Amino acid sequence: MRSLVFALTLVAIFAAPAGATDDWSFIAGNYAVDPADCATINKGKPFSKQWVEALGEDVLTQAGITSPREVHCKFRSSAKGQKGWTVNADCEEMGEGAPYDLAVTANEDGSLAVANEDVWGPEAVVFKLCPK
Repeated sequence: MRSLVFALTLVAIFAAPAGATDDWSFIAGNYAVDPADCATINKGKPFSKQWVEALGEDVLTQAGITSPREVHCKFRSSAKGQKGWTVNADCEEMGEGAPYDLAVTANEDGSLAVANEDVWGPEAVVFKLCPK
């Protein structure tokens, strides 16, 4: 019986989802490109029609990036690297989804810079931390 319990314990440990070791330490709350959108973040849910219609610019939460434009990215996994984090996200653009790796850098002022040339172009998008 003990060997069965031990075997099941090992299976549970090694069958744990890969995301169990994800590093989300860079997310300290909710973020917005335009601080005026911080009030909207406290209402509704990420990716909801209510949010999309009310936002002026992109916002970032632990769920991902919600945009009033045609691009939304749902975070799937995150790994810390030497220069920041690589976040794997399912991004939807104009109704079509694809996985992307987003480069995230935490700035000294508490903001986050998110970059992926295919999604946003050559310049990183800077999200400012919303007050709590």
